[in-house]
Order: sequence, then C-alpha cells, then structure tokens
Amino acid sequence: MNRFIICMLASTSAQAAIMRPLDEMKVLEVPIAQDALTRIKVQDDRILHVFGNAGEYVLETDDYQGQIFIRPTPSLEATPSKTISLTLTTEEGYTQDLRLIPKKQVPETLILKINTDLNQELERNSFNEEKLTSTPLFREEVEELIHACREGRIPLGYKEVPLPLEMLQKPHLLIKEIQGQKLRGLTYRIQNNTKEPLVLSEAKLAKELNINTPLNALVALLIPKKTLTPGEGTDVYVVARKH
Repeated sequence: MNRFIICMLASTSAQAAIMRPLDEMKVLEVPIAQDALTRIKVQDDRILHVFGNAGEYVLETDDYQGQIFIRPTPSLEATPSKTISLTLTTEEGYTQDLRLIPKKQVPETLILKINTDLNQELERNSFNEEKLTSTPLFREEVEELIHACREGRIPLGYKEVPLPLEMLQKPHLLIKEIQGQKLRGLTYRIQNNTKEPLVLSEAKLAKELNINTPLNALVALLIPKKTLTPGEGTDVYVVARKH
C-alpha cells in the first residue's frame, strides 16, 4: 500500500458517510466530491473489481482493506453535470452498478450495505426478495424450482417442453425449459466471447431476456457466477410465470 493511501485512510476516518443498501437490480445514484477523493467500501465484504470508463475518473485501490478511492478527472471537474458510470464486483460475488454525480461538496464515504436479513444462500445467488414477496406464489416452490434447474432434474408436476428454433439465434442460448401449472423454469447458457472480463448483473440480464420472458412475468433470476473471464461460460436460471 503506498503512502498516499495510508494518509487517506487516516484522513477519511472523520468524514461523514453515505450508506446505501446494495441492490443488484438497480443502478444507485450517489453524489461524490467534484475535486477530492471519495472512499467506497462494501460492509463486511471486499471490492474485487471495478469496471468503467477509466478516462472519467482517477482510482486508487486499498488492497488491504478491499476498498477504493475515486475522484473525477479534471475534464469532469470542468463539466460537473457529467456522471460517472461504475460497476463493482465483490469477493462474495455481489455486483453493484453505480451512477456517481460529481458535485461541489466535501467528500463523504460511500458504504454499500449487504441485506443480511435474507437467507445467506439466496442473497449470495441474487434472488430478488421484492419480486418473491409481491407475488402470491410460495417462496418454497420458487426455491425448489431453481434448485431443480441447477441439478438438471424435473420436479413433480413439471414437464420438459421443446425449445423454439428461434432461440438458437438469440444472444443468450436457452438450453432447457420446464413448465408446471403456474411456473416456468428456464436455463440459459451465457458465454463470454470477448477478450475482456464480462460482468453479469441481474438488471441488465433481465432486460436482455425480456424478449422471451416478459419482465412482468419474471419471478426470480439466479446467476451463480457473475464475472466471466474471456472464453468462460455459466448457466443462468430463471423462474417466470407461465403465459
């Protein structure tokens, strides 16, 4: 760790803090200091990767604490209306999209807080609590369907259905679909065919799958691996209401 970061750690201890719940389904908008470093950390976790347009900000990393310090570049200081789009991934597998708004203000530490009220496994694998509780479906049957899709089995009351040929030309390959009376379980194969790391987020992926699974029918979305290296792939599991 360089001396600059050590000095910053000492100087930021007395700063005010902004606390936001980590929400992988939303882009969090947060004001940051226009001409000073802002500290960003994830409570009880460590920031692993930062993705964004490096020309928009100056970034310092604290590998020991697993936090970052960010400041707009001079070009953004001259145009404070411009925002910084940033995506963070953590060691525990969380992803958060941020829209940072430079303002003339003193720096405030941004602390992203993980919702520890949810079951640990469901939280880590990104079930959306709001979607589950706003539907008359039983949470247990949604969980069971997700687990069945992951294990490649067909639960009682469900049957596998043939896949439409047009799905072979979609950006994300649908490899299996099972249907019951109320729910559909869909398994997609996501492949990183680029030369850069690919970060998957629930919000973006839900929109990309919207053609085959209308967003208002989406009940749960599980991404077991959110950062894919070049050439790497992962299966993504979707539970949706039956049409």
